[in-house]
Amino acid sequence: FLVPRAYQLQTMAAYQSISVDHHTDDQEAGRPHSNNGEHRLPFSKNYQRLFRGAFVVLALVACDWARLRLFSGNDTPLVAQEDEMTTGGVKSDSGPSNISSGSSNVATQSKIRHDVPLPTGVNLASWFSLEDWLFVGTNGAVEVASPDDATVAACLPPLHLDSSTGPRWNSETDLLAGLAAHHQKEMDDGDGRGQTLGGYPNDKKQSLGGWGKAIKTIHAFRSSYFDIDHELQTMSDLGIKYVRVPVSWCWTDHDPSSLITKSSTDDSLIYMDDDEVMEKFTCKDNFYDDVRWPAIPRNFMARFLRACAKHGIGATLDIHTYPGGTSIGTFSGVWPRYSRFWTHGDVPATDNDQQPDVGRKLLKDFIGWLESLAVNDPMAFKGIRALSPMNEPAHLAGLYNGEKPIRTDRETFLPPLPSDMAQTYLSELNKGLDSQPKLTRVPDGNHLRVFLWLRDAIDAFRQSKLPSLGKELHVNVHESLFPSDVLPKQEHKSDYGLNTGSMQLFGAWWRASTAAEERSKWAVLDIHHYHAWGPECSGSVEGFPTGRYACSDQETKAQVLGECATWPSVYRSTLEKECGEGLRLASAEFSASTHHSVRHACNDVTTLKMMLESQVSEAKNADVELFWWSYKMPYGGAFRRAWSLKHLLYLLGVLPQPDEELFHCGDHIPPPGEPKDGSL
Repeated sequence: FLVPRAYQLQTMAAYQSISVDHHTDDQEAGRPHSNNGEHRLPFSKNYQRLFRGAFVVLALVACDWARLRLFSGNDTPLVAQEDEMTTGGVKSDSGPSNISSGSSNVATQSKIRHDVPLPTGVNLASWFSLEDWLFVGTNGAVEVASPDDATVAACLPPLHLDSSTGPRWNSETDLLAGLAAHHQKEMDDGDGRGQTLGGYPNDKKQSLGGWGKAIKTIHAFRSSYFDIDHELQTMSDLGIKYVRVPVSWCWTDHDPSSLITKSSTDDSLIYMDDDEVMEKFTCKDNFYDDVRWPAIPRNFMARFLRACAKHGIGATLDIHTYPGGTSIGTFSGVWPRYSRFWTHGDVPATDNDQQPDVGRKLLKDFIGWLESLAVNDPMAFKGIRALSPMNEPAHLAGLYNGEKPIRTDRETFLPPLPSDMAQTYLSELNKGLDSQPKLTRVPDGNHLRVFLWLRDAIDAFRQSKLPSLGKELHVNVHESLFPSDVLPKQEHKSDYGLNTGSMQLFGAWWRASTAAEERSKWAVLDIHHYHAWGPECSGSVEGFPTGRYACSDQETKAQVLGECATWPSVYRSTLEKECGEGLRLASAEFSASTHHSVRHACNDVTTLKMMLESQVSEAKNADVELFWWSYKMPYGGAFRRAWSLKHLLYLLGVLPQPDEELFHCGDHIPPPGEPKDGSL
C-alpha cells in the first residue's frame, strides 16, 4: 500500500511497451515485422525499455519488502494491521475497504490472537427469533428494551432495507404481517412499473402474493445472516465450544425453495398462492386471532446442526418464544401486544382442565423431533448439546403486577395458581424442611405457576431418551419473576445481581425439582446476568446518578467492577447452600454493556475490555459457564461495541474484520428513478 497508483500505472505501461507495442515501432521505422513473432528493434532502445521495466519491478519488490518489515508482526493478523486506524493497537469501528473476503478468511483462521480471555459459549441472537434492537441501523441505537410506544427496527436485510421495501417493526410477528401488507399494497396499487430488478414482473397474477413475499424476505435473511461453515470455524479457532440458538415455537417440514417452482410441461414459473403459503410456512397464534408466526424449516436447522458437529461445536436450542408471548418485551415475539401465554393458555389448561395444554404439548413435540434425529439424521443429532425449554419465563412479572412502581393500568400477565393447587405444590416443594431450618422454603405467590410449568418441562425431558443419549437440559429462570415482598430478607441491601434472595428461592425450587445426580450430569440451571441493569453495577458517561461510576473514573470503575464481577461466586455459593456441591450452573446471557441505554453506556474500549475480562475470569473461577449475547449483530449500530462479541474482538485486535453491515439499514433515501427489486 506504500506504492502510489501512478507507479502501478507506469509499470503496466512498461510491460505493455515491451510485450505488445513493439511492432508499431517497427512499422513506424519502415522495418518489416518478422513472421516468427520476434521484434526487430535497435538493441539500445530495446535494452533501455527492458532496463526501465526491470527497475520499476525491483522498486515494487523493495517497497513491498519494506512494508512487511515495518508493519507486520506476530500478534496481530497482517490483514488487520494493514487496516488498523488506532492508537495503541485498538481499532476504529470502520472496517477494511480494500481487502478481499478470501484473504480475510485465511487471516481469521491462521492469525487469531489468543491473549484475550473468552467465554466458551456464544448466542446466535436474532437469527431464528427476531428482536428489534439488533436491526436499528447505523443511527437508531438508543435503548436495549424498547418501550411499547417505540418502533425501532428498520430493516431485515438483504431484501428489506428501509421504508421502500417494508415496514419498521417491533417483533417478528409484527414484521411478518407488515411485510405481507406492504407487498400486497404494492401489487394492489398497480404502479405500472412492470419489469424490475431480477426480471420478474411485479404483478400479483404472475408473482407470489404478499404473504409469499414476506416469507421469502425472512428466509433470505435466515439463509444469508450467518455464514455457517466459515463462522463456526472462526468460533472454533477462538476456542468457543458452544452456541446457544434462540428459536421460536413455530416449525415447518416444508422447504421455502418450493415457493416458486418451474412447470413440468414448459418453462413457466408456478407461484404458491397465499393460502398455501400461510398453511405451510406460518403458524397461527393460539391466543391472538390476528397473529401469525414465520415458521423455521426443520431441514435448514438440521443442516446447521450437522455443521456444528463437523466443527466440534455443541448447540443449545433455546425455545425463546411461545404463542401469545411468555413475557413482555420485544423478544416475546408478539410485542407490543401484552403477554397471553399464561392468562389465555396455561390458566384454562392447568386450572380448569378445559382447554388443550398448548405450551406443554409444543415442548413435548419438540423433544420428540430431537429424539427422531438420533435415528433419521445422526450427524445433526451429534451437533445438539442441549435443550432450553423456555427463555426468561414471565420476565418482569414481579414488576408488572398491577401495583407500583411500574404498571397500575393492567392486571398481571402471570395470574396465581388456584389456592388448593398452590398449597399442594408448596407441600411438594417444601417437603422435609421442618428438620432442616437452614434451607430456604419456597413461598406462595404467582411465581408458582412458572415453577410448575418448568417442573413439568424437566419431567418431560427426564422421561425422554435424550438424557441417556448424552443430551442436557438447560433450565433458564430470571430474578424479575418475583415481586420484592416475597424475597428472603437480606442483611445488606444490594443490587439484583448480588442480592441472594432470588437465588435462594431458585435454589430451593431446583433442589425439590431435580435429583443430585441429575444436577451433576444433564440438568443445568441458567440465570442470565447483565451489569447494564441495576444501579449498583452500572456505569455511564456522566456518572452518578445514571450510573454508579463514570466511564472516565478509572479508580471507582475498577472498584465497582471488582465487586460486581464476583456475581458468579455469589451465584454458586448460594445455590450450593441450597442444593449441595457438584451442581452445574450457567449464565447463558451476558455482555460488556455498562448501561441499557447505549448513549449513556461506557463504549470506550478500555472499559469494554475490563468488563469482558473480569466477568470471564470470575466465572471461570466459580465454574459458571458463560454465553455472550450475541456473537454478531451487524445491523445493531452503536450497540455492537458492547453487545457483539465479534465486533468487540475486532476492536481489541483479536479478529481482523469488524462486525459490519453488508447493506444499509433504514437510513437509505431512494433517489428518483431507483429501480425496485421485483425478484420476490
